[in-house]
Amino acid sequence: MHNTVVDTCDPGLSVCLAAVGSWPVAESLAMLRRIGARRFGILAATVGSQGWDSTMATVAASGSRLEYIAGGARAMHDSDDGWAATLAQLRRAVDAAARNGVPTVCFTSGGSGALSWEEAADRAVDRFAPLVEYARGAGVALALENTMSIRSGISFVHTVADAAELARRLEVGLCVDLYSAFQERALMGTLAANLDAIRLVQIGDHRVEATSVPNRFVPGEGHIPLERLVREVRGLGYTGLIDLELVGPAIDADPEAALDRGLAWMRSNVPVLSRTAP
Repeated sequence: MHNTVVDTCDPGLSVCLAAVGSWPVAESLAMLRRIGARRFGILAATVGSQGWDSTMATVAASGSRLEYIAGGARAMHDSDDGWAATLAQLRRAVDAAARNGVPTVCFTSGGSGALSWEEAADRAVDRFAPLVEYARGAGVALALENTMSIRSGISFVHTVADAAELARRLEVGLCVDLYSAFQERALMGTLAANLDAIRLVQIGDHRVEATSVPNRFVPGEGHIPLERLVREVRGLGYTGLIDLELVGPAIDADPEAALDRGLAWMRSNVPVLSRTAP
C-alpha cells in the first residue's frame, strides 16, 4: 500500500541568484535562508568572478541545494572570436557541477552573426560537441535555454520549438524560459513533445509597457498569465524544477523583497508536487 505525502521543502521550486549576481555568494545564501528558499541556481559568471573553488566550498557548507549553474555564450557563430573563453567557462562549470553533485549546467546557443539559422545550428553542433561529450563523461546534464529575440548577442534560439530542435541535435536537455516564450504558438504542445528533455522551467513576469531588457517583474505583478502557464506545465506531467529568475530595474531596488514575493507567489500558485511513500 502507498500513501501520498507532501514533500515539505518547496518541492520542485528553486530561485535563481541572477538578481544578486554581484553580491558575495555568502550574502546571497544568507538571503536565501531568510526568505526560506532551499534550492537555487547560480550564474557561472558569478562563481568565476568570486573564485570557483572558494565559492563552491561556500555553497557546500550552506546546507542549501545548488540545482544548476547557468552560463551564457557571448560569441557569434560566424567568427571564432570569444569561443575559446565561452567553452572554457562552460567546461569549468561542468567540472564544478561534477565535483559538487550539481545535476545541470544551462547554456545559451551563442549568436548567429551573419549566418542563417540553419548555418548557425550546424556550427553550434560542431562547436559544442566536445563540451557535450565532456559533460556526458562527467555525469552532468546540459540544458539549452531559449531567449528573447532581443538577446541576439547570446542566442539565435528564441522559441522553445527551435531550442528543442537544436537541443535534440546537440543531444542535450532544455531550459525553458516561459518569460521569453509565453506567447509562443502551440507552446504546450511543444513542451509535451519534448517533456523528456526538460531540465528546468524558468518564470518571471513581463509588463506590456516594458521595452528594455533585462526587465523582469515579480510573478503576479505583470501581464503574463503565469498562473495558467504553470498549471498547464504541471498538467503535462512535468515534475522538474520551476525556477524564479528575476533581474532588472524593477528588481534592483530591493532584490531580497522581490525574490521573497516571487517565492511566495510560487508557493501559492505552482501546483504542489507529491511523492509516493511505501
